[in-house]
Amino acid sequence: MYQLLMLTCEVIGDPGPQEFLWEKKGSPVPLQKGPDSVLLLPSFNDTHLGTYICTATSLQGRAVATYNLWTDDLVSSVFVFPQESQTAHVQVTAKLKQPLDNFTVCLRSFTDLSRPYSLFSYATKKQSNEILLFKPRPGHYELHVGNKPLFFTVPTSLGESEHVCVSWESSTGIVGFWFNGKPWPRKGLQKGYVVGVPASIVLGQDQDSFGGDFEAKQSFVGEISSVYMWDTGISNSGVVSAMYDNPEQAPIFGWRNFPYKIVGEVYLKP
Repeated sequence: MYQLLMLTCEVIGDPGPQEFLWEKKGSPVPLQKGPDSVLLLPSFNDTHLGTYICTATSLQGRAVATYNLWTDDLVSSVFVFPQESQTAHVQVTAKLKQPLDNFTVCLRSFTDLSRPYSLFSYATKKQSNEILLFKPRPGHYELHVGNKPLFFTVPTSLGESEHVCVSWESSTGIVGFWFNGKPWPRKGLQKGYVVGVPASIVLGQDQDSFGGDFEAKQSFVGEISSVYMWDTGISNSGVVSAMYDNPEQAPIFGWRNFPYKIVGEVYLKP
């Protein structure tokens, strides 16, 4: 991090390419176009994470290459929460610097719990339920923004993995919800609200205060994976891409660059 990173587009051919076009997936404008096969990132940081595309063009035609640039890649891994606990959780160590006018959270869970449990908890010192993705019982999800709840009904699927995404925008209060890649009817919540920082972000427990006050009866038991958070909305195609750990745009944090700390009995397993 914060060092010079060089990506090189190597092409074998005679004559060689006259032009190299560098693009980043999700970016509306090219990064670089010209005779230089090298793309320099002077101070590599989280904003540079994503998929890079190099198109080399010569008199004989063109060739395209892609490169996925990620750190802390957890693809093909899951967090296993083996038993009910008042302490066990995963702390997301990403530090958000700006309040959120928009956000999207996606994750996959696998459990046979029939009691209430928390999946994703984002707390500030002023509000413990700043963002909360909670499942009160099979077939139902709750999204809390600023301690105000919104409810979604989904098919009951005990013992099967479930992928969910939720998005929210302050300007309209519109909430998007996707279940296993399928969009649900949009609803409204907390128009004009702003999600605060700094935040404590936890998987597998419901924070009743900043970073703590967990209840064992709301703890998660099972597997969580493919966790992503953006400070933007998301499209239907973006949800499907997140389901397969190939996000269209770089998130604040995500499964391909996941900053975390395990507290208590949680295990990272294939």
